[in-house]
Parts: sequence; C-alpha cells; structure tokens
Amino acid sequence: MDEVVITTSGAERPWNESGGVKVKQDRMATDLRIWHRVLGMALAQCRRDCGLTTRQAAPRLGMSPATLNRSENAARRFEPAEVGAALAVYQPTRTERARIVALAQGPREGGWWEVPGTVEAHDGAVLAVDSAARSALEFSAIGIPLVAQIPQYTRALRWNRQGEVEAALTRAARRQRVLLRITQPDRTIILDEAVLRRPVGGPMAMALQLRHLAALARGRPVTVRVIPFKEGGYRSPGSCAVYRITDRPTVVHLWSEAASGLLDAPCDTQAVEEMLADLLSIAASPNESVDLVARFAADHERTAGLYP
Repeated sequence: MDEVVITTSGAERPWNESGGVKVKQDRMATDLRIWHRVLGMALAQCRRDCGLTTRQAAPRLGMSPATLNRSENAARRFEPAEVGAALAVYQPTRTERARIVALAQGPREGGWWEVPGTVEAHDGAVLAVDSAARSALEFSAIGIPLVAQIPQYTRALRWNRQGEVEAALTRAARRQRVLLRITQPDRTIILDEAVLRRPVGGPMAMALQLRHLAALARGRPVTVRVIPFKEGGYRSPGSCAVYRITDRPTVVHLWSEAASGLLDAPCDTQAVEEMLADLLSIAASPNESVDLVARFAADHERTAGLYP
C-alpha cells in the first residue's frame, strides 16, 4: 500500500499572499472552515461508499466515533495523518483519492479575492493594472461597467442603498480617471443587448448614459461591442475584464456586488479569455454596435417624452 504524505503548509499561508496583501485573521479562519468542511464531506462520502459507519470506521482511524463525527462536520480539522489513515482504510478510487489529497493540502495559492465590505480594497489594484495595461477587454451582461458609468446611472443602481451612493460615485470617478490619460489602454467593452434596454434610473437617465457610451466609442480608444438578442444564448464568464500587460502575465478581474477577484495564473485566465473570444465572434461590429446604442438611446428619449 502506498504511503500518503499530506502537508498543511498551503492552508497555513494567506490565500492571497501572491497579491502582497495580508488577509485578516477572521477572513482566513472562514476560508479554512469552508475548505475543511468540504474535505469532511468528501471523506464522509468515501466512508459511506465503502460501507462503514462512523462507529466501525473510527477505531480503524485511531479516534473515537465522536471525534470522527466532529471532523466530518468541520467542528475540528482532520489532521494530515488522519487523512492518510482514512485514505488507507476507505480505499477510494484514484480520482477521488487525488481530489481528497488536494483538499487536504488546503486552498491553492494564486488570485486575490475580496468579499462584501472590502471590495473597495481592489480599486487601487485595478487602477494600477488598468494604467499599466496595453489593452483592456471588459464584459457585462447586466450593466454598464464602472469605467463608463455616468453619475445618474451609478446613483440609480443603489436606489435602495442611499448610504452607499457617495462611496459608489467616488469609486466610479476614480476608475474613470484612466480615460483622461494620453496613454490609456485600447479598451473594448462587450455588452449584452439587455444592458441597453433596461431603463436604469428611468428613460431619461438611461438615454444620457447611452449617449455618453456612444461618445466614448467615437472620441477615445474605446470600442463598444453589443451582443444582440438574435444571437441567442451563450456561455458567460460573468462581469469581467481582461488586462493584457506587455512582458507580464495577463490579469483578469472578476466582479459582482458581492465579491471581487484578481487572477493572473494562466490556468485561471485562459478560460475567461477563451469565453470572451467566443463573445466577440457573435457580437455586432463596432459600427453596428454604436448604431444600436444610439437607437436604444433614442427609444429611451421617446419613452421620456422628448419627442413623438
């Protein structure tokens, strides 16, 4: 029987060490609880698959049934030796064995994630990446990206969170400074047609937002590409931006209102880049896209009663 050696060094290091930012202790504890809970679930399933109850398995693992129950439910951590013993007793398939060993070694390094309440910590990093990038490719299926929002649009997104409006406006203004730089990157913004149709802030505010978007596309190194409804469904990477930086790894920014992540490992960024390439292949051309933006701006203006 092969000896299984498992270390916990990966779990003891900050998850975002490569990003150069120290993780708060409570964040780290939460990450480890989740990670070990998954490990406990996986080992519990292996135990059941080999037909053992916790009472039957515990003596073979050198622990009491109560301790095994607590470990499987993440009330305590499985020690490396205990994971090795469990693999020896349960004899899972090679695939399942490899998955459990990976789980036991802890979260892999790479990437930098922020969660609600701390997402703004990424703003400075995104600004630095954006400024250093040769090109930026952004995608959103649900809204105008922060870099292209007007204040009315930003305010409207927080209609039920008035206390967050000023902070959101400050974040947007900070992100948009890159558009004033002579050396700003070539930027392509891919939007789903739904983004143009949804009257965020009402028809007049939305019309102003779309006129602003069209102006960006006409006067700066910004290209807008719209995915029309007629193209049907597609795989979506979620709201994201791909920054290509000369002589350095590509950086991917994934975000939502709930979390923000920065990735630079090729194994992480490649999948996002491939999905965005697929989206570009079905998006309308730059000229057609600007025409669509202008057409929907006119539709919103008509709804607002500016003209018949």
